[in-house]
Amino acid sequence: MKETLENVNELYSTIEKLLNKYDSLKVNNKKIKHNLDLLQKNLNNKEKDYTELKKKYESLKLVKSLSSKGESVLAKKKIRKMIDDIDNCILNLMG
Repeated sequence: MKETLENVNELYSTIEKLLNKYDSLKVNNKKIKHNLDLLQKNLNNKEKDYTELKKKYESLKLVKSLSSKGESVLAKKKIRKMIDDIDNCILNLMG
């Protein structure tokens, strides 16, 4: 009988340790999820910044190519090509 009581007490002790560990893991998991949310928001902001900077860089390249004499002709050809493509699209839409 004494042995059975000791086994039951040991079982309760083990269960209590497991429950404490479970609670600790829940708290840790909540912190990790919070950190993940913050990192995802940060990543989204960085992606937006990257996209904006990329657009600005492309605009700057175009302005620079227009301002230098040697590349001015090339830039004008590119712009003329874009205009021609837009005109073709409009003509196609009009039937």
